[in-house]
Amino acid sequence: MDFLNVTAIVFFILVWVAVEPLMAAGWPRRNDSLSVDMVRVRAAWMREVLTRDNNFIGDAAILGHTINSASFFGSANLIVIVGLSGALFMEPNYGSGGLISMFAAQDPAWFFQCKVLLIMATLLRGLSDFIWAVRQINYCLAAIGASPSRDEDRDIASWTNALTLVLNPALRSFSVGVRSYYFTVAAAFWFIGPIPFAVATILSVGVLIWRQSWSDAAKGIMAIRKLLD
Repeated sequence: MDFLNVTAIVFFILVWVAVEPLMAAGWPRRNDSLSVDMVRVRAAWMREVLTRDNNFIGDAAILGHTINSASFFGSANLIVIVGLSGALFMEPNYGSGGLISMFAAQDPAWFFQCKVLLIMATLLRGLSDFIWAVRQINYCLAAIGASPSRDEDRDIASWTNALTLVLNPALRSFSVGVRSYYFTVAAAFWFIGPIPFAVATILSVGVLIWRQSWSDAAKGIMAIRKLLD
């Protein structure tokens, strides 16, 4: 593997590893980021769960929908991973024509397989996050069901904090799984070459940062968080 390809893959891995903890901390806008603001919104949600008059059916339906979404994405990831695994056992045919063959570099089989493995790695990361999200949301449902009713003596603040501690990691895992698709798209550009690969990595992270901090959804959540505060 030449120096340019090595640099591109090292850059991709560093960005891939670093972006999640940075976004979880609210980077680049710590006080106006979806990741940070949603922690406050979820805490308010759990407080409402404990204090509203009706039962938990609506909240269970919301979490059940999230479980279905995570299961769907996880199943889709698994199907694509199985499909890609077949590419590891066949010789790449660059003379078959088509749009990709016009731009893709004619690499030896082992290099082609490395590119396929990178895409599979991003999908496997997402799959593991979706599976973990489903398990954690099931824990959330059990925790909400075990919470005391309005007629019982209870510490609302402590219960709200406990439920939020269970809910936040679950939904964060789901978000990490969804964000893995951005890196899957960037990894696919390695087939075209190391420079498009690096550019796609930068663009993918740029889109993620914009959506987390400056998109309309981020502004709306920020407004809700300010109302809650």
